[in-house]
Amino acid sequence: MLDVSANAGMAKCMLLWDVTFRFATITILLLTAALSLRDARHLLQGRLAAVLCISLAAMLAHTLPAGLERPFTWQAIAWALHTLNITMLWLFGLSLIIDRFKLKPIHWAIVIGHVVILGILQIALMTDTPLPVFELVIINRGIQLGVLAHLFWTSIKGYRDDLVEERRQTRLWFMIAGSVAAIIIVGGETAQYFVSGAAPDPEWFKIARVLIIFPVTVFAAHLFLRLQPEQFMFEPVRPSVVPEPEIAPKDHATHMRLVAAMEDEKFYREQGLGIGELAAKLNVPEHQLRALINKGLGYRNFASFLNQYRLAEAKTALADPEQARTPILTIAMDVGYASLATFNRAFKSEEGITPSTFRTEALEAAVQS
Repeated sequence: MLDVSANAGMAKCMLLWDVTFRFATITILLLTAALSLRDARHLLQGRLAAVLCISLAAMLAHTLPAGLERPFTWQAIAWALHTLNITMLWLFGLSLIIDRFKLKPIHWAIVIGHVVILGILQIALMTDTPLPVFELVIINRGIQLGVLAHLFWTSIKGYRDDLVEERRQTRLWFMIAGSVAAIIIVGGETAQYFVSGAAPDPEWFKIARVLIIFPVTVFAAHLFLRLQPEQFMFEPVRPSVVPEPEIAPKDHATHMRLVAAMEDEKFYREQGLGIGELAAKLNVPEHQLRALINKGLGYRNFASFLNQYRLAEAKTALADPEQARTPILTIAMDVGYASLATFNRAFKSEEGITPSTFRTEALEAAVQS
């Protein structure tokens, strides 16, 4: 009798903890979603933030602990909305750390494909339809862990070259808090599936999930609810007349050395050049060079600064009739690009056309003139 009473008491205690933190988190998420739609719906980041918050709230509503009655309609709506949470976390994270991020067909394909797979999996679990449940679970977990790993890697890869200090710090907390928490949860769900043989999640696992999500939600809401909408893009709220970037007097000597290094010594031709390596070559502190390029020259990442010089030299070479037979790959490598694909992406982003089209038009114009 004592054991039964103790177990009942423990179950009630766990239920109390779960409900307290679960519904507090749902409230914060829905409030953040409403404010994001009210104040930042004109920004892609604001819309993605709202959808992410609604999806996470739906996930918590969908996984309520045993003993809490849930109408079927509630369950169906919560399930449908919660299917987006991992892919929305991925897209929202990319929108924060990538300049001028836009949703592309590949993003839509992954989101839609993931939802379709989850729908088929749900049908297989609820009916006797002969579908490959194990394979569908593997694909589902693979997509989830894949997009989270991509977000994690993107956050790490661009950290050193990001010149916007606020966004660099966001890379750190988003990478640590958001990505790691999501990977732990998805990884735990995957392990639980294989260990238990697809049995429902135990109550302790549901509570652990809530206790991981709650502090991350509070921290993220505290940060983003203090921002003005435009700061989703990590840009200062500008006055009506936008001032040109201005080099501080204390940075003039460093600026002259930087210009000489790039224009005369052509340091940009070095493949894989990072801002740390350039700072060492100039014998200046990295943080000082970072601030000069960002606040003094107006560049948001180091790659765009290098591209200014690399693409200028590449365009000169592509338009030169004497280099008409020089392979585009050779030109790309000569100006500092590590691959033709990277060069093509940078060139098209800047010029709107491919290097080969640019060369054709430039040489035709040279002949006509």
